[in-house]
Amino acid sequence: MAYQDVVSIACINFHTEWGDKAANLSKIKAFTVEAANQGNHIIIFPELALSGYECSEDVGGEMKSCRVHRELAEVIPGPSTEAMLGLAAELDVYIVFGMPEQDKNNPDARYISSVVIAPEGILGAYRKLHLAPSPRFTESICFAPGDQVPVWKTRYGVIGVLICYDFYFFPELARIMALKEATLLINTTASAAGPGKPYFIVQQTGNRATENLVYAASANLVGKERTKAYYGHSVIAGPHSPRPAFVFAEGGDAEEIVSATLSFPRLRAYAERLDWKKSRRSRLIYNELGNLNLS
Repeated sequence: MAYQDVVSIACINFHTEWGDKAANLSKIKAFTVEAANQGNHIIIFPELALSGYECSEDVGGEMKSCRVHRELAEVIPGPSTEAMLGLAAELDVYIVFGMPEQDKNNPDARYISSVVIAPEGILGAYRKLHLAPSPRFTESICFAPGDQVPVWKTRYGVIGVLICYDFYFFPELARIMALKEATLLINTTASAAGPGKPYFIVQQTGNRATENLVYAASANLVGKERTKAYYGHSVIAGPHSPRPAFVFAEGGDAEEIVSATLSFPRLRAYAERLDWKKSRRSRLIYNELGNLNLS
């Protein structure tokens, strides 16, 4: 498959209408149209943008999932993903957005998922592997963890999608995707406001890009949901010769489209001069992993 040399990416600083799926879907559609009209080819929305990130007050009662995500979760494909597929086909763009996914075969299992939609169809969904730990977070009460590390071929190359905690604290996942030939890593995140957090999202997005010599893009929530506030600063980063680390675009703390145009030939030229895949001592690394107590 011959990939196109240039891609324009849009990360949406997105404020959810917490618990209102219809309103959020309408906003996702509107931002998609606007971003496509600006010339973007891949349009990215944050973690659980369709529903809102926070659980409702009843989460944890008898250790059960919350009412909001139970009610708003959908199977994939389902009504929301089919609606976005129609828009992706009409606009000829790729769309990635976060949603609560209902397991088709288990009514008690839901996932924090990010669906990848191409103009020609739904490519699949990434299910968050590492659920942020309780008691500070309620994810592990409300959702089940995923168990796969997929990548997808697009007309712009191979892409991988990670979600928040997976992206920031488990760099092994990004490395696996890079070894599977991904050249763009997408992070859909619901990173809450706090000291140093705008620096954190930029730093970690740049880290994942630089250590794998790929492009990386993080789309974050903004504004307040039920009790949590989010700081935005969606960011697109990667090598930009002669710089090993470069921030192509960074948002602020309000709703906006954060976009950049990226060159894959320029990325390849840099990667060929510093070919970590050839330098990497894979057998030693695998042996060391085998010697660790990973139980």
